[in-house]
Amino acid sequence: MIARAGTRPALRAMLLLALILTPPTAARGQEAGEIPLPAGSEAPALAACRPAQPVVQPTPGRSFVVDRGTDECNTVALTFDAGADRGYAELILDILRVNRIVASFGMTGHWAERNADLVQRMAEEGHQLINHTWSHRSFTGFSPKTRALGVIERRVELEQTDDFLQGMTGRSSRPYFRPPYGDLDGGALKDVADAGYDYTIMWTVDSLGWNHLPARGIVERCLSRAGPGVIYMFHVGAESEDALALGQIIEGLRSRGLDFVTIADLLGL
Repeated sequence: MIARAGTRPALRAMLLLALILTPPTAARGQEAGEIPLPAGSEAPALAACRPAQPVVQPTPGRSFVVDRGTDECNTVALTFDAGADRGYAELILDILRVNRIVASFGMTGHWAERNADLVQRMAEEGHQLINHTWSHRSFTGFSPKTRALGVIERRVELEQTDDFLQGMTGRSSRPYFRPPYGDLDGGALKDVADAGYDYTIMWTVDSLGWNHLPARGIVERCLSRAGPGVIYMFHVGAESEDALALGQIIEGLRSRGLDFVTIADLLGL
């Protein structure tokens, strides 16, 4: 279900109310799109495990590609790409706050500029910001069938985004980069490393919400692939039902004994 722009505030309010009031036993019998979550306004705070030593080390001259963490800790990382519309970003942040979960957001500078209030909230609530370039142009041109960006163009995409995020939040996105479309090659990894991004953050499980998989399918896909060290990729945009599946995913992962951390904590960095 995709809400029209004029109805989204009301939809968000109704979904959040259901999120807060639905007891867990009833939630297990609901549809995926109804966002069942634990009763009460907040979930209990949990002390997440952190690897004793960094899981990965920088590779000189080449950004290290990360697609999962270690199984040393029973933790997973929820990551959300924000580059299109405002979509369900507020609802996602509400769900994370209620559950006392910190996540990581792959942020384009253009999205951040248009949604400065949400970026500030992300920073204040302890979420990690990852550089997703300024305009979401593919560095290699592979997925959108466009030309590859040059070295200077790539550097501008990264620098402009980080400058904006630092100016707004006081925090740099370095050394974490998420490539638009997941497009990578050796040249891109070198240019990213030269710009100070030692780690290119990919994913273990793509929810496929961006590809119009319905909420029920998103839940089934994410829970069937659950395990320690998994990096999940979701999107905040209105074309994806990731937000509508998020409550059941959180409940299902917690029932498996898994906790939630940022990418930095997942990797022990």
